[in-house]
Amino acid sequence: MSRAMIIDVAQSHVTKTCATHEALISSIETLPGGYTRVVLQSGHAAAVIRRIYADKVVTAAVPRTPLSVAGRGVPLTQEMTGRPAGAFGPRTPDRKRK
Repeated sequence: MSRAMIIDVAQSHVTKTCATHEALISSIETLPGGYTRVVLQSGHAAAVIRRIYADKVVTAAVPRTPLSVAGRGVPLTQEMTGRPAGAFGPRTPDRKRK
């Protein structure tokens, strides 16, 4: 079962519910239309939250916007990277971390 889900509830409510049930969040974002996309750190936590929001989990496709880069509010786009989506392959010697 997927650790990601889209819920028809405000992000603040999802965050509080996850904290109450000790479900650790990997990623969370507000989508157009007021939906919340959340990715949990474990499948067990996802199952718990999915059960809690059973009637609020959205199964239809919902459009997303790019996540912010390092919290700066700058969207990461193909134009910025110069690479097509998914082109972030393995690190090459000239791209080592410092």
